[in-house]
Amino acid sequence: MSTIIDARLLFPGKEVGKSFRHQNTIAKSVSLTGFGFWTGDDVTIHFIPAPPNSGIVFVRSDLFGSSRIPALVQYREEKPRQTSLVCQGARVDMVEHVLAALHGLRIDNCEIWTDQPEMPGFDGSSKMFVDALLKAEIVPQPAKRPVRVVTRAFRIGTDQSYMIVTTNRRGMCEFQYTLVPEEKYPLPMQQCRFELSPEQFQGELALTRTFIARHEADALLAQGLCKRVTPQNVLVLTESGPLENSFRYDNECARHKALDMVGDFALLGYDLVGTFESVRGGHALNAECVRQLLERTMLLDQEQFNQEQDFFREAA
Repeated sequence: MSTIIDARLLFPGKEVGKSFRHQNTIAKSVSLTGFGFWTGDDVTIHFIPAPPNSGIVFVRSDLFGSSRIPALVQYREEKPRQTSLVCQGARVDMVEHVLAALHGLRIDNCEIWTDQPEMPGFDGSSKMFVDALLKAEIVPQPAKRPVRVVTRAFRIGTDQSYMIVTTNRRGMCEFQYTLVPEEKYPLPMQQCRFELSPEQFQGELALTRTFIARHEADALLAQGLCKRVTPQNVLVLTESGPLENSFRYDNECARHKALDMVGDFALLGYDLVGTFESVRGGHALNAECVRQLLERTMLLDQEQFNQEQDFFREAA
């Protein structure tokens, strides 16, 4: 028999039943066309409504049978500087900004049909994806969204790059990112902290852009990569500031790292209650945290909550 845990203890001062929100999808399909930063290939993606409990799924329309790739951490494949997913030989690359837009807006069920493996990069932020999804209109669905709750603190990573995960007694999901640049990297130390909600995501994170130091950009170009990318697509950092561009926020780079966290944490497939403090983390650390959360958190859904309430009423 499974252990009954009173969910009310995890959300003091709140009506716990209201913690389970309705799932969301979009009302209609919407398309975007751009090019992939790494390959330079033109790509068109279509956001398409999906039924409750189906999750986020990428569909490779250019492959025979339109291969499907669920946006879940078990399908993640390690690749430098990006988040990639692979399922039965089909892959999609640079999905973090797409996933951040969906997760940040609380769109839980959606298909992303694409005619190339790499997602379009646009200006290096999630803004174009957010604008398209808002145009498609977010609509609620009957099913409730399950929640994973951090009930015990833990730490992962190394001395140089780590994440501290703690409980959140306000029943919220909060992220903090501390950017500690390497020696001679043209950035100061930066930090940001935010509460994961559609309002804060749109206002604080969605506009933040990918950044890279000038010497790193030159090295990628020398390898024949990113040839279509300009300083208007990503922030190319020099000692005097971004090349042919300017920051949107004083701590834009730390905020963008937090945006990447939102996209990578979408691979959990649940809402979260907890506090996540990352120091010098990246995609690999985010993915490891998500894997740990599948083992170290308590899963709550509406059915379980109703059973618990019946248990406590009978015990009263």
